Amino acid sequence: MALTFTGERFLPTCEGEMVYEHWHRYLFAREHVAGKRVLDVASGEGYGSALLAEWANSVTGVDISSDAVRHAGERYGSAANLKYLCASCARIPLPDASFDVIVSFETIEHMTEHEAFMAEVERLLAPGGLFIISSPNRVEYTDRTGYKNEFHVKELDGPELRALLNAHFPAQHWFAQRPCFHSMLWSLEGPAVEARVLAVDGVDAYPVELYYLVCCAKDASVLEAIVPALSLVADRHHSVYQEWSRTYAENRQLTEKVAMLEKRLEATSVEEAPSVFRLFNRLVRSVLNFFKS
Repeated sequence: MALTFTGERFLPTCEGEMVYEHWHRYLFAREHVAGKRVLDVASGEGYGSALLAEWANSVTGVDISSDAVRHAGERYGSAANLKYLCASCARIPLPDASFDVIVSFETIEHMTEHEAFMAEVERLLAPGGLFIISSPNRVEYTDRTGYKNEFHVKELDGPELRALLNAHFPAQHWFAQRPCFHSMLWSLEGPAVEARVLAVDGVDAYPVELYYLVCCAKDASVLEAIVPALSLVADRHHSVYQEWSRTYAENRQLTEKVAMLEKRLEATSVEEAPSVFRLFNRLVRSVLNFFKS
C-alpha cells in the first residue's frame, strides 16, 4: 500500500528542506548502531529503520499507525534483520532491556504522555545503552514564527526537554539542527580538521537551534563515542537552491510588474480604469505578498 503525504509524517517522496532535516538525523544515528539491537520509535514510513538495518544487527520499527506499519512492512520488510510493530510509544509490548540503541526522531511533540514514553525507553534500553532523541524547539519553531503545526500536541523548549531527560538519563550530549543556505569551502587535500560557521563579517554565526538532537545514557562513558562535530547533509542536485532562485526571480519580476502598473494607475483615475485592470493589480499584489511571506 502507498502512503499519502498529509504533513503528519515525512515520506521519502517529499521535496525541499524537510528531506535533509529527516535524513540527517538517521544518518547521524547510523554511525552508532553497527552490530547493535536497535529500536526506532515512531518509525513512520519506515525509511529510517531500513537505513539503520543496513548497519545494525537488528532493527525494530514501532509506530502507532497501522497503515504506516503495513506500508513499511511491504516496502522494506524483506530484510531479515528488520521488522515493524504497531504500538503506542507509551506502551511497547517488548521485553525489558531488549535494545542497545533506541532512536526517536520528532516523536514527543505528537503526544502528551511524555513521562510514560520516557519510562518505556528506560525499560527497553539495555545496560550501557544509548538513546538518541530529536525534538523541535518550541520557542523557535512555533513561538517566534507564529506557525502552528496541526499535528503537534505538546512541543517543548530546551529547558523543558532537558528536565524531561534529566529524570531518566543523567548523561547527555546535545546537538542543534537547522536547515540553512550556506557556501561550502572544503579542502581537496584531505579530510577537514576543523569546522567554522561564519557570517559575511567574519564573526561566528551559528544559527538559533530549530531542533534539538540529544544523545542520552545512564552511564557517561557511553557518550565517549559521541564527537562534538559539525555535519552537513548536502543537496546533491541543488534542488532547494534552484527552487529558491526560481522563486526569487519570480518575486523580482512581480515587483517590477507592480511598479509598472502603479505608474499607469497614477496617470489614470480609478473611475476611468477598467475593472479588469484593477483586479489584475490586486492579483499581482496578492501573489507578491505570498512570495514575500
